[in-house]
Amino acid sequence: MNPSVAIITVLYKSAADMPALIESVAKVEYPRESLTLHIVDNNPGDGSLEEAKKQIARFADQMPRVIFHEPGWNSGFAGGNNLAMREAIKEGTTYVYLLNADACFEPSALREVVAVAEADPMIGSVQSLIVLQQNPDEVNSRGNAIHYLGMGYCLGYHEKRGLVPDGVKKIAYASGAGVLYPTRTLSDVGLFDETLWMYHEDLDLGWRMMLFGYTNVLAPKSVIRHRYEFSRSISKWYWMERNRIAVVLKNYHLLTIILLLPQLWIADLALMVYAVKGGFWKEKIRAHLWFWSPKAWAFLLRGRAQIAQKRKMSDRVILRSMTSRIAYQEFEDPVIKNIVNPTWDLLFQMVKLIVLW
Repeated sequence: MNPSVAIITVLYKSAADMPALIESVAKVEYPRESLTLHIVDNNPGDGSLEEAKKQIARFADQMPRVIFHEPGWNSGFAGGNNLAMREAIKEGTTYVYLLNADACFEPSALREVVAVAEADPMIGSVQSLIVLQQNPDEVNSRGNAIHYLGMGYCLGYHEKRGLVPDGVKKIAYASGAGVLYPTRTLSDVGLFDETLWMYHEDLDLGWRMMLFGYTNVLAPKSVIRHRYEFSRSISKWYWMERNRIAVVLKNYHLLTIILLLPQLWIADLALMVYAVKGGFWKEKIRAHLWFWSPKAWAFLLRGRAQIAQKRKMSDRVILRSMTSRIAYQEFEDPVIKNIVNPTWDLLFQMVKLIVLW
């Protein structure tokens, strides 16, 4: 018997992406009796669900079982995926695979990613190699990096696909655009934190995976194609900055937070200068104001308590999986390259020497 897999896709203004996504599900190499497609409509009335149903009808004889979820509102990337993941776990499904609406499978993607997960029960997540749909010879993500001050970014952006080694590789966290999670691991670690809503929810879950003793890996023979463009939307900065700070305060040991406070303040000041320059300073201020609410502190205290109950790995170990460098093409800048990264490199080495807990 092949392990059962639930493919989960959250729709939001996704009508134009449905032909490619549904066709890829219809043609993916995996037994249909072990496969279910969950579609979550996160923006009722935008035409995405109707287009998805139209495309499913086109490939009706090749499709697995399909379950539609219609919450009636936008529950965010975290909430939308959680809705379907809870249903899959309730049904006893072995794995869930999160596939962005603007992505599609290459034929062997599921078979390869499941094979990697089956090889080790302590694997918490398996990310597929994500290439650019508009240029499949170029990488979008070969795993994601966690900067020790809370930032996350994809590795290998615009690298040549053929240069990615074939072997399974440990990564800091898996991109939510194309990732397989064992449901037994999710039952232990928990799902996406819905307070994060969107951005950094996959980083937070990957960090928790490591804290609870699981590993996050890349399966480079499993490939999906992602219609990715770096978003320069101003509104996203509120979520990115709020959630960056939140995951640091929630996941680090208290002593690590105290040790990092001066660096966090300096980084925050630098980001405020960048925000003023980029025109998103209002979003940056809003992100800070969120932490003055009782709701925010309840969220942080609850999250820290849950982690304290199950934590198996020390921050000393977790820091080995993190980075001190920003190495992402969209943020290439002489100041970052020649001043910021070397400074963070030095400070990070000092932090790793000091953190014994």
